[in-house]
Amino acid sequence: MEEKIVFIDNSGSFIVRSIVNNLEENGCPCLSIGWSLDEMKENKEMFTNIVIGYIEELTDVDPKAFIFLRDLCVEGNCGLYLIGYKDDIEMAKKNYFINAIAGEFERPVNAKEVAEKIGDLMINNPLKYKKHILVVDDSGVMLNTIQDWLGFKYRVSVVNSAMNAITFLGKSIPDLILLDYDMPGCSGAQLLEMLRTDIRTEDIPVMFLTGKDDPQSVRSVLGLKPVGYLLKNMPRDYIVNQVNDFFERQKNI
Repeated sequence: MEEKIVFIDNSGSFIVRSIVNNLEENGCPCLSIGWSLDEMKENKEMFTNIVIGYIEELTDVDPKAFIFLRDLCVEGNCGLYLIGYKDDIEMAKKNYFINAIAGEFERPVNAKEVAEKIGDLMINNPLKYKKHILVVDDSGVMLNTIQDWLGFKYRVSVVNSAMNAITFLGKSIPDLILLDYDMPGCSGAQLLEMLRTDIRTEDIPVMFLTGKDDPQSVRSVLGLKPVGYLLKNMPRDYIVNQVNDFFERQKNI
């Protein structure tokens, strides 16, 4: 199957046609579809590299289409790039694409310059070479903090419960899970035990990132063989370095 750039747009405006024409003239074939959930489902096998979303009116799009697109890009290591006015991009990122945006182009844009930049990314999509980390924590503040700390170097996805983590892992397998120990409903220790009994997830490295530092809590998970046990009150640099060191060690295995 020929790999194409997926261009999502409802406007059919001159600038969109100009960007698509420039891309194709530069040897980057495009598949143009609308902001339609049905169209995305029909063409989901094409979401393999670069996806461009041209934003006009957020309220004109079914929120389910945004969510479906986000999940497609996260699961497929696609680079999702948004084109739109600054406020619209920020709103889309905040409400739908917090974990999936690879880059953005603020309007007004130069069609030729956008096409040249996207063409370069088509050849070397940076997200394909970033390690993928899933952070599981019931604290939204902690999720945002870890994403800020690690997002510059890694592709970071976040979920706020063990059950949401299981749903996520049914679609995508990360390179590392950062797991909170103490969560309501299903604790981090219980989640790790479930992961170790499933052939799809049994080998995913899990590192605890928690406020629980009592000996009993630590001993209760050692038998499940986490790759680390970090405390949330540790300094930013220490936590980031521990994650970096883990991936460096993986290179030598």
